[in-house]
Amino acid sequence: MKATFVLGFLLSFATALAAAHFAPWVSHPRLASLTSVVPNGGRAERFVIRLPADRIAANGAGVLGLRGAQLTGDLSLTAAPWLAEQFKLRDVEGNVIGVAARHWTERPGGPTASWALAIPSRGSIFMGGAGEDPAAVEGVLGRAGYAPDTVWSGRAEFALGEDDVSGAIVAGGREFGGLSGHYLETWTLTGRDTNGALRGTIELTTVTYKSP
Repeated sequence: MKATFVLGFLLSFATALAAAHFAPWVSHPRLASLTSVVPNGGRAERFVIRLPADRIAANGAGVLGLRGAQLTGDLSLTAAPWLAEQFKLRDVEGNVIGVAARHWTERPGGPTASWALAIPSRGSIFMGGAGEDPAAVEGVLGRAGYAPDTVWSGRAEFALGEDDVSGAIVAGGREFGGLSGHYLETWTLTGRDTNGALRGTIELTTVTYKSP
């Protein structure tokens, strides 16, 4: 029963990707791409997720601290902790342009995270790289004055990875096909409410190049 539930959760995003690509009766409006040119000829673009409003669904198991709060269930199918989330995806002007899925897991070499972004009018991007330590959010908020099990407001920011790189762009479809590059994942937290939900934003800044 648990395996069926997890499979359905993960496949739902794949179904959304397929429907966005193959449903010819849907004409998705295409907003202008808000990109900028980087010095070596690549293209930079930022995507935004607002917490908690854009968190569509989440599930996971293991010790995840505040990141695992408000899960829809506890499905302990593996020994390693994991967290799968689905979000609305926005451009930097706040327009909802697609959906995003994030999968985090603990591995022998350390935590890792992967992202799948689906923008129906443009295509899809798949990215993978560093995942935050389970205690990272608590540590950042603690330095900003947060105390466990309390309501908090303020500002705390952290980025994953090193040297402004969280991971690599590993694949893409349609407009994003044939591109390589990297991304930076930045969290800006501004509060935690009485229900334990974190308030703030996740920003994904991608830098892409045409693969040789």
